[in-house]
Amino acid sequence: MVTNFLQGLFGFLLVVGFGVTSEAGSLPLPPEPYRIGPNDVVRIQVYGEDDLTVERKVGGDGKIDYPLLGLVPVAGQTTEELQAGLKARLSAGYLKQPRVTVSIARHRNFYVSGEVKAAGGYSYEEGLTVQKAISMAGGFTERASKAGIRVERHRETGVEIIDAGVTTVVLPDDLILVAQAQRFYVNGEVHKPGDYGYERGLTIHMAITMAGGFTDKASKKPKVLRIVDGQEQMFELSLNAPVLPDDIIVVSQRFF
Repeated sequence: MVTNFLQGLFGFLLVVGFGVTSEAGSLPLPPEPYRIGPNDVVRIQVYGEDDLTVERKVGGDGKIDYPLLGLVPVAGQTTEELQAGLKARLSAGYLKQPRVTVSIARHRNFYVSGEVKAAGGYSYEEGLTVQKAISMAGGFTERASKAGIRVERHRETGVEIIDAGVTTVVLPDDLILVAQAQRFYVNGEVHKPGDYGYERGLTIHMAITMAGGFTDKASKKPKVLRIVDGQEQMFELSLNAPVLPDDIIVVSQRFF
């Protein structure tokens, strides 16, 4: 009886242990702390010491020129780490118990390129997402692929490529690349021939509807010019057949 009881108790504790481990493993990772880098402008305030309260732009070498201390390496540090370091150095031979506060007066840039209306560099903001970044760059162009967004992020080990969504968090120095959407084409007897943005699940009937529908002279048996293994081939498909990127749908004139 005692043996059975102990075996049962051990099994219960084992299950509980697995449950705790599983739940802990599912917790979201904390956000990365902001680390100072070149072109950030840091504000350093020392209470009661106006000469030591300054704003400095971080140079390309990752340093700032600070009164009494000269060139101070700051790149790669959080504001809390820099604050503690300055306090220690000032109290070592200059001030008794200095009260130091460090903040970011102006963040360095992130960059947006590709199919946006105003590509370029923009000042980073805390909590920035891809959606807000693209809005700052004027929004998507008509040819943008909203599902084709990548972020290039520089790490110590190299460049990391991230397949991003609109809620992806942006960091300073990130390059957001918005790809051009895949296209298909509709020619011939439709009301609005031209090229259109491809979407997965699109059928020939839906594509022709996007092009304004058939004209009165149209044949209801469109053909599709499609590249297969590097060669152009012509297919006669049903209206429910799927469209592929770069397809050319040709609606010919019917003959009476």
